[in-house]
Amino acid sequence: MKLLILSNRYYFIGLLVISILGEILSYYMIKSIINREFNEQLFAEKEQLIYELREYDNLLETLYLNIGDRISLQKMDHDPKTETHIKDVKIYDFYKKEEISFRQIVFSDQVKDDFYIITISKSLLSSEDLIKLVTEIVALITFLFFMTMFLLSNIISKKVWKPFYDTLSLIKKLNIVKPQSFSFKKTKVREFRELNSTIETITNQMVKDYNNLKEYTENTSHEIQTPIAIIKNKIELIIQGNDFSKDQLIALNQIHKLIIRLSKLKDNLSLLSKISNNQFIDVVDINVADYLKEMIKSVEELIEMKNIDVSFYFKEAPIIRLNETLAYLLFINLISNAIKHNINHGKIILELTGDYVLIKNTGEPLPIAPEKLFERFKKHGDKHNSTGLGLSLIQSIVKYYNFSITYTNKEVWHILKLKF
Repeated sequence: MKLLILSNRYYFIGLLVISILGEILSYYMIKSIINREFNEQLFAEKEQLIYELREYDNLLETLYLNIGDRISLQKMDHDPKTETHIKDVKIYDFYKKEEISFRQIVFSDQVKDDFYIITISKSLLSSEDLIKLVTEIVALITFLFFMTMFLLSNIISKKVWKPFYDTLSLIKKLNIVKPQSFSFKKTKVREFRELNSTIETITNQMVKDYNNLKEYTENTSHEIQTPIAIIKNKIELIIQGNDFSKDQLIALNQIHKLIIRLSKLKDNLSLLSKISNNQFIDVVDINVADYLKEMIKSVEELIEMKNIDVSFYFKEAPIIRLNETLAYLLFINLISNAIKHNINHGKIILELTGDYVLIKNTGEPLPIAPEKLFERFKKHGDKHNSTGLGLSLIQSIVKYYNFSITYTNKEVWHILKLKF
């Protein structure tokens, strides 16, 4: 969810609650004011009616209709002593054929020598219509207010937050391998200026650290490679001599193998470092079906040495975009792993769909836990010429491209599934 939407949501929920409470409060306030006005009129009309009944003899027959909407006089044999009270009632209107709300004042009084219970009723219809009209007007004003605030909020928020989104856009384009200097747009908001300044400082430090690490890795790799090459050449020259015993030649041969392994280890660590540093950004289209066939062809001698039977089951020929070097390292390591840890007269099955490639090979039981298979320097089997980085290298490439790889074991079959 976007920040603007989230902030506007809380803002308008708050306004909505306040508006609803305000409308309810306004309704009861208006109703209370109107009722108070009606009560004052009814009391005034009570006094007027009592005065006129006492002053004019023929008023009982005529009953002034300008007092209230309806007047009722109920003659009593004795003094009822009714306390003056006001109440709301519903009275059926034969003209409108519906019940109408009235407010009544009921009291008792003596006129001449007779006692009466007198009721003065005033219709609340006009006040109800007024309250309804006022409520509708308030609701309309509230709706227009909300719409206006919504539009203004979006316009103002987008303008206020534009520097932030400009900065965010620049950060998304950041490529630490090919860094470019940031050109932040000028803003009057101090917080955004501080944000831009902080991001620029952090980014410059990241680029500097990356370049230092890259330079250190390259220098280390170069400096290690030189003495390794010299030692290797010297040992090869010494081995060619004839002045050594059998045990000395065996020892020199072991040293030579360790030097070769050390060289491979250096190369693999260097590759892992480059992958982590995102140095393989150039990509090409790889036809996976054709590429797998080429890889198998390139290791035919190794396959023939173990008399391994290779089968292809290609349902589709997907094309994926990878760096050419990483594509080679990924597939050659997967296939080499299937050959290296296979048995004589074993089998390799390659299955390919549009979503994944499955590499199955026969082999001895796995001597380590499957969950540790892709860890660095974990070797399955007594392979002295193995660096223990092959599957770790595969895992790094898989993570680099957001692929996934899983291992399962079914009887004599070892299965690696690479999902694109």
